[in-house]
Amino acid sequence: MLSRLEFAILLWNSNNKCLLMKRSELFFSFLLLPVDATAIIIAFLTAYTVRVRLDLIPANTDVQLAEYLKYGIYLMPAWLIFFAFAGLYSIDRQKSYPNKLYKIFISSSSAILLLIVFIFLNKISFFSRLILIYTWVLSISFVFLGRVIVEEIRKYLFRYNIGVIRVICIGANDITKKIISMSNRDLAMGVKVIGVLNGDYKESSFKILGRVSELQAIIKKYHPDEVILTDMSLPEVQINDIILACSDNNVTFKFIPNILFLMTSHVNTRHFAGLPMMEVRGTPLDGWGRIAKRIIDILFASVALIISSPFSILAMLAVKFSSPGPVIYAHDRIGRDGKKFRLYKFRSMYDKAEEKEKRYWTEAKDSRITPVGHFIRKTNIDELPQLINVLKGDMSMVGPRPEQPAFVDKFQKEIPEYFKRHRVKSGLTGWAQVNGLKGDTSIRERVRYDIFYIENWNIWFDVKILILTIILIIKEFFGGKYEYRHNS
Repeated sequence: MLSRLEFAILLWNSNNKCLLMKRSELFFSFLLLPVDATAIIIAFLTAYTVRVRLDLIPANTDVQLAEYLKYGIYLMPAWLIFFAFAGLYSIDRQKSYPNKLYKIFISSSSAILLLIVFIFLNKISFFSRLILIYTWVLSISFVFLGRVIVEEIRKYLFRYNIGVIRVICIGANDITKKIISMSNRDLAMGVKVIGVLNGDYKESSFKILGRVSELQAIIKKYHPDEVILTDMSLPEVQINDIILACSDNNVTFKFIPNILFLMTSHVNTRHFAGLPMMEVRGTPLDGWGRIAKRIIDILFASVALIISSPFSILAMLAVKFSSPGPVIYAHDRIGRDGKKFRLYKFRSMYDKAEEKEKRYWTEAKDSRITPVGHFIRKTNIDELPQLINVLKGDMSMVGPRPEQPAFVDKFQKEIPEYFKRHRVKSGLTGWAQVNGLKGDTSIRERVRYDIFYIENWNIWFDVKILILTIILIIKEFFGGKYEYRHNS
């Protein structure tokens, strides 16, 4: 028998990025919203039909269906909020059907109770109390049925490797055997062990992919979603290299609790293949946080484009007639998941000045910048075209500022945690920038502020940064010195 300690595997979610597995999890979690809403409406329709139309128990009423259905529509937001608070939209495939049914029962009961309180407080002469019982029972049944259907569709897709978690285990031992056995026996888990790293111990039941020292190359070749360390005998230095390799490649890392001190995040208790484990919490921008941020980006960017359009038009004319060359400057930048995208700016330098002088880092007094360029840089008007990048999904309104590919390669070698900035989309502005770390300032300090932002994100944090950015621009426009500083 394996010990409880051997079963306890600690999960660090280092890839809150766009891997297929995460996209699939997020898609099915988001799909539950319309499924639940539809199930609730159907419950109201069916309850009305059973109570009024079928006359199983005659009801003396002339209340129309639309009049009763409006209660369901009014109650819908609160009903879905109850589901959300119960954790029914969290991204966790390990929840059992009895657990889901229990949470649906509690949430639906709370929603119906809220409706009853509303009817009582407003002294509404309700035509039938029995219809509320029908609605309560039917809503629980239909919502649960909808979730079973969604879950069965997801399990069916697992057969075609859609949404399946691809795992590499480090350590050919009993824990690895248990994980492989569980994943092979229960295909509904959606987990596939693609191989094992540990060349010292070879067994026919394991597909040996190579040695631990080859992890970087193996990750690039096999593209796993997760790496699970099951060999507790590895030295901490080597474990740290494994963690960095997974972080740099946006791969989830699981490991044994006795190296917990290497991490600084909080943990949750979870189960994997029936094995108790602890999970280091991912960033707030995992799952629903990412969806909320994207919605906010679209709203803010759309409004900002409209408001800033007069300034953009004037900037375009000024750039066009002040010096020869294109109005818009497009250049490669590195964004989320280390993917390249074309960043747009109003051209502030003489045409092809960077290529001619072979200098790509801007200095305080740079001779390559045009007179108009100095003004639009000072006022940040040159950044306005990046609102298009936000709407396209390349960038966010708030996040770490994007760098050129050559600088990313350089900084990543110098600063071990640098690539963590790419766990989220790059931003028009960021926590580092509103704290004065912009332009020719310490990269290491910027990274520290960027990681603080990623680990502590919430909607109000974004709003605060946007407000501080506006204040910064106004002060700099009028020649004031911006001195806001937060000790992250």
